[in-house]
Amino acid sequence: MRYVDSMMKAHMIVGRVLGAAGIAFSLITSGCTTYGSARQRQLTHEREDMLLIREDIRRLAGRIETLETETDQLYRELTALREEQARGTENQRQDTDRRLNDLERRIAEVDRTREKDKQEIVDRLSRTIEQIIASTAQRDRTRGPRAASGYGYEHTVQPGETLSQIAAAYGVTARVIIEANDIRNPDMLRVGQVLFIPE
Repeated sequence: MRYVDSMMKAHMIVGRVLGAAGIAFSLITSGCTTYGSARQRQLTHEREDMLLIREDIRRLAGRIETLETETDQLYRELTALREEQARGTENQRQDTDRRLNDLERRIAEVDRTREKDKQEIVDRLSRTIEQIIASTAQRDRTRGPRAASGYGYEHTVQPGETLSQIAAAYGVTARVIIEANDIRNPDMLRVGQVLFIPE
C-alpha cells in the first residue's frame, strides 16, 4: 500500500512539474513584442532553454520510473521471503530475517533516492523559471516605458555613436528615441547601452 501511494505521489509531482514547465513556456512566449532580430534571438534562446528543461524533466522522470520498477521488484522479493519464512525451519527463518532486513534497507534507499530526484526536478525548474522571469523583467526595465508595449528595434550603442547618428540610421528623430527610452541626458549615452528604437 505504501508503494502504491508513493507511485501515485511521484506521478502527480512529475505531472505538476511538466505542467508548470508548459505554463512557464506559454507565459514567456505569449504576448511577446517584436524588437527586431535581437528580440527574436532572445526568444529563440528562451525556447531552447525550455526545450532543454523539458528534456531534463523527462530524463529525471525516467529515473523515477526506473526506481519505481526497482521498488516493485524489491516488494515482490520481500513478499516471497516472508512466505518462505513462514514455511521454513529456525535456521531458514534467521536467514530469511537477514534477507528481509537487507531488502527493507534497499527499499528505504530507493525511496530516499526517488524523493531526492523529485525534489531536484522541482528545484531545477523553479531556478530556471526564476532566471527567465528575472531576465525578461530586466530587459523590459532597460527599454523604457514605451518600449514595453511598442514595436521597433533594439540598438546597442557603439563607441563614438551619437543619438542623432543612431536616429538617422533608423529613420526616426532623436526626440522619439529619447522619449521611448526615458533618456535624461542625450549627450551621455554609454557604450553598450541598449536603446529601443520605435518603428
